[in-house]
Amino acid sequence: MQCAPSIHPDTSHDVARVESSFNPYAIGVVGQKQGIFPHNLNDAMAHVNRLKAKGKNFSVGLMQINQSNFKRYGVTPEQLFTPCTNLSVFEKIITDCYQRGGSLKRTLSCYYSGNFTTGQKAENDFQQTSYVQRIGYTLPQKGYTVPSTKAERIKAPSLDFAPSAPPNVPIYPSWDVLRQYPRYGEESGKNKPNTQPVNEEKENNAESTLRTLAKKTVG
Repeated sequence: MQCAPSIHPDTSHDVARVESSFNPYAIGVVGQKQGIFPHNLNDAMAHVNRLKAKGKNFSVGLMQINQSNFKRYGVTPEQLFTPCTNLSVFEKIITDCYQRGGSLKRTLSCYYSGNFTTGQKAENDFQQTSYVQRIGYTLPQKGYTVPSTKAERIKAPSLDFAPSAPPNVPIYPSWDVLRQYPRYGEESGKNKPNTQPVNEEKENNAESTLRTLAKKTVG
């Protein structure tokens, strides 16, 4: 995403989904279960002005930037209702969390609550799920300053054949579960069947679709 280029698109997408349901005018009020979802900028600013007058603690926009960060990052609520500006501030906040927290779970908790633990705890208001769970976090991924919330399927190295054995003792490739293709010693493998998982193409297509959706919806 051009507005938050150092953050993995999956992470930006998932945070936007949980924080605002992709509504750039969304407003969240601390202590209030239901968010406010204005239809346009004028409506959103009217809500902001009312919340200010009541002294409420609130967050705004696509990535729900809290009012405590307005002055720190030199932005106004009105500016933060612009998705790219909102994403740019999100990038700074979550990168700071990641640099201090050291892991994505702690980073997400920090972005959510300002500390490294609250976001990892189950909450009654959210059916006993934690913020980290609602984001969909699983395993970290390399390549970005702040990595992806999507699962990185870590696979054990595939062995073409079993460890070495004396020439007269048959050994079997890891894929030969029926023991139909014995090998002897260092004999090289031939006629190895295709071990490509049949669902890998579907998984890759799904990940590509998600990134496209993130670019269209968030960026």
